[in-house]
Amino acid sequence: MKKDTLYLHVGWSKTGTSAIQLQLQLQQDDLLQKGILYPQSLQWPDHSHHPFALSFKGSGAYQSDMTPEQALEKLRLEMVSSPAENVLLSSELSPFYFNNPRFSAFVSEHFSRVVVIFTIRAQSELLLSLFNQLVKDPNVRYGASLFTLAMRNIHWLNFYQNIRQWSDVVGRENIMVIPYSQNVVKDFFDKFGLPVRDVAETEPGPRIVNPSLPTRCLAVLQARGRKANDAASFSRIRDEVLALSEKVPNIHDKFVIFSVPEQQALNDYFMSDNARLSEFLGGDIGFLQGQEYRPVKVLPPGIKLEEHMSNASAKKV
Repeated sequence: MKKDTLYLHVGWSKTGTSAIQLQLQLQQDDLLQKGILYPQSLQWPDHSHHPFALSFKGSGAYQSDMTPEQALEKLRLEMVSSPAENVLLSSELSPFYFNNPRFSAFVSEHFSRVVVIFTIRAQSELLLSLFNQLVKDPNVRYGASLFTLAMRNIHWLNFYQNIRQWSDVVGRENIMVIPYSQNVVKDFFDKFGLPVRDVAETEPGPRIVNPSLPTRCLAVLQARGRKANDAASFSRIRDEVLALSEKVPNIHDKFVIFSVPEQQALNDYFMSDNARLSEFLGGDIGFLQGQEYRPVKVLPPGIKLEEHMSNASAKKV
């Protein structure tokens, strides 16, 4: 017998996906009461379903240890053992699954419909956040410029084209788009009629998941991180940069990695497609155009952080 709906939360990255995935795991029992299975056998420790997504298409340093056939079989076994009529998979590393014939056949056999969920934010904001993620990641150690990152991901940043690709397969009525905000987790859960509950064995309050590096450290870390031979040595350099930079006054943040004209140009490039997306969705998504622009200034890559540490120590004496 077929299940009802397969929900695919496919990203974008840097739109609160990690926080959403953690909350989905914490409230997996609540989801089950709503008839939704959040699969446990296909997760990474962060509670994303990246192993499932990566089995269909790897992403740089990240690869799955499963084939698509193995991933689908794991999913099938968990579905069979669950009374839930719906399944929710969440991975911002999701490729366009329907390019894989086995996935398409699996969905046709086991589900009545597929709903695809997107979380999005203004392209300039998303790009800066992605740059931060890739620079700090010891498995990636991104060393190129923010501009280079934008050019390499120009198609990926086009929300309209990507959403239309999914829509052409699952139908416009089966597309959900959730704007990124500080309330993105609540907004996501609202789509399923579920309140966000604090069920973790920690102090109450908002959780910071996958915290960003202080933006001011990015250029210094890129410069110093080139000396790292492996992830462990990079992590040590990153921790050292973070500790030393705390002693450096903000007046030294003079190196611009993302100017106002660059931010405006990036958002303007997507203005037409964002407008088409707004028309396609039948709603206002004006939030995609940045409301306020400021140059992103950071510590210069060649700054001698150790000198500031010495100066701070001398002042104490």
